[in-house]
Amino acid sequence: MKKLVILMIAMIFLLVASNVMADQTGEAKVGRLFLFQKCDESLTDPAIYDSFGCPIVGLNGPWPIFPDNGMWGRLNYNLRGDTFKFSFSGRGLPPETDYTLIYYPDQWPGNNLICLGSGTTTPAWSKGKHLGKSGHDGHGDSKHKGGNLNIHGDVEIGTSLPARYDANFNPIDPSGAVGAKIWLVLSEDVQCEPNPSDSSVPHMLNWKPTEYLFEYNLIVFEHPPVAPVPQ
Repeated sequence: MKKLVILMIAMIFLLVASNVMADQTGEAKVGRLFLFQKCDESLTDPAIYDSFGCPIVGLNGPWPIFPDNGMWGRLNYNLRGDTFKFSFSGRGLPPETDYTLIYYPDQWPGNNLICLGSGTTTPAWSKGKHLGKSGHDGHGDSKHKGGNLNIHGDVEIGTSLPARYDANFNPIDPSGAVGAKIWLVLSEDVQCEPNPSDSSVPHMLNWKPTEYLFEYNLIVFEHPPVAPVPQ
């Protein structure tokens, strides 16, 4: 019996060690990314924040996360494959609002960005009552819940991430980071398809960062090489 217990402990240890090694060697099949609000209009120090409450120091480095902000999201995605498979969950967002999850290539306005999926956040509610967009139930109670969002996708993006046309494809000072930015933005602020009338490519149309979620860190996705089209 004692030998059996020792054998089981050893097998568990080897299994855990194998999983850790798989992550370290890049063999893990699923990645996880958290997204957070990084701009807040209440942050008004002009030496540190712009008019949107976004950091202006360290423009080429990662923006800090403000822990008091209640908006956040989690993205699970495959690290490699013919398609970009993902599952996204957002919490604390404005209720009944249309959002789009995008891959954003630097620089602004993110020309040739990729829209991964869209959805509408859940309505606000209080004490079992659904509320309007104002968040009030007519009795002076502005406290509400809602603003949840779930987006799932299996998208043929035709490229690895970051794409070669992304400024983050090569190391950039001072961070030296290489990877792709994943944002959750208002659907009305992004053009997802090319527009033949003005020859424009997918890009950001507006900038309302206090209502967006930004990546905690850059990600990498590997797409197999695309075979050339026979002539």
